[in-house]
Amino acid sequence: MPSVKRDTGIGKTSLGRTAAMNVILISLDDAVAFWNYKSIFGEALQTPNLDRICAQSTAFHAAYCQAPVCSPSRASFMSGKSPHQTGVTASDKNYFDKIPPESMWPYLLKQNGYFCSSGGKVMRGFAPLPGDIHDTLYSDRRRRFKSARRKRFYDSETMPGPDKQVELGGFRGGLATVNEEEDQDYYDYQVADSAELFLGRYSRDAPFYREVGFAGTHGPWMTPLRFKEMYRVKSIQKPEAWKAGFGESAFMELNYPGNIDNSRLKFWKNSVRNYFSALTHTDLHLGRVWDAIKASPHADNTLVVILSDHRLHLGERNRFRKHTLWEQVANVPLIIHDPRRPREQVVNDPVALMDIGPTVMEYLGLPPLADCVGRSLVPQMEGESVPDRAVPTFLEQSAGIRKGKFRFIRYGDGTTQLYDLSADWWQTKELGPDHPDHAAMRAAHAACCKEYGFDVERAEKQGRP
Repeated sequence: MPSVKRDTGIGKTSLGRTAAMNVILISLDDAVAFWNYKSIFGEALQTPNLDRICAQSTAFHAAYCQAPVCSPSRASFMSGKSPHQTGVTASDKNYFDKIPPESMWPYLLKQNGYFCSSGGKVMRGFAPLPGDIHDTLYSDRRRRFKSARRKRFYDSETMPGPDKQVELGGFRGGLATVNEEEDQDYYDYQVADSAELFLGRYSRDAPFYREVGFAGTHGPWMTPLRFKEMYRVKSIQKPEAWKAGFGESAFMELNYPGNIDNSRLKFWKNSVRNYFSALTHTDLHLGRVWDAIKASPHADNTLVVILSDHRLHLGERNRFRKHTLWEQVANVPLIIHDPRRPREQVVNDPVALMDIGPTVMEYLGLPPLADCVGRSLVPQMEGESVPDRAVPTFLEQSAGIRKGKFRFIRYGDGTTQLYDLSADWWQTKELGPDHPDHAAMRAAHAACCKEYGFDVERAEKQGRP
């Protein structure tokens, strides 16, 4: 349903006029909801900057991406439309051929007098957008940040010299740079530098919208060596819940199979170490941006939104990948900081990344987005209760929803899975069609899919062999 503008007092001065609030959108890439992983593998995940940001922000612990793939997820949350509305349902580096840049909510900010500035991977990939698309969305020049070679396989390639990098093992190799002078070559280092410079220099009369797109939590998880040394591989342990096994899907095994063998214990531990170190490294640069915001003249008038496009499995179900509809991929970190109400708050209502655009528009006192199924999160930010809601995640011909305590998935071949997340967060026990809530969840799934433009029956016909 479209966002409805309400008179909450947000964005108003003491004289009742709309305040020109700035917006910073910080995007992470393949980042897990870190609060779920603090101690779940035995070794503590270190995210000191995200922790201190959450101490004065609202954290949405049941936020969901609308696609577990980069392009459709980003096209969705930057437009407020579902993947089946945008037409971007799979990886597509040219997705602006399907949905024009004028459909993105930052374009509307620019049209309403905002100075819009890019900075890293937010709309699409690591490289800058094509010139005409960039100029439609942003007010400043394109920025290019150097990224390390993203090798997918290392055993058949020649590694750089040992004086610069070492390979510590695990999925994607466990690359680490040895010399601290090479820290400035990292993508996230450069993105943070650019944001610091922007915040220190911006002095225009117009309010600004600034993007900060980090990429370190996307493989191959290369970091400076000292970040990998922060984690003791011997202390990393599998959760007890994994011993029960997992409710698998023949459809998923055929179309998106596992890509590691977690019985190779040392390999799995090294893989977790690689990912944790990458998240801690990105957290460092996020902290630099946060400090720059708070040290700038804009500290008291800048809304900050932090999110990830989706998550990924960290070894469960023999997967170290995205491309699934289970909770560990669909549930994403989402944090919103209102500097005028710097308080710690956790919201457990299921919400969608599509809700970001409607939320920003309401905060700024601008008209709601057209044809938008996302909803403003301002009520939850204000501590209001909201009606129960089903929030979807789509993967081509399959779709899952989170509603209440349940996760319900219907695959492209018509098979289903139902899990009680309150008792079984890892989804080891599929409840089956005889469960008393199965019929209601199936009906909720069908209604949700229809609302978000997904034809379940047609998808099943396409998904059957």
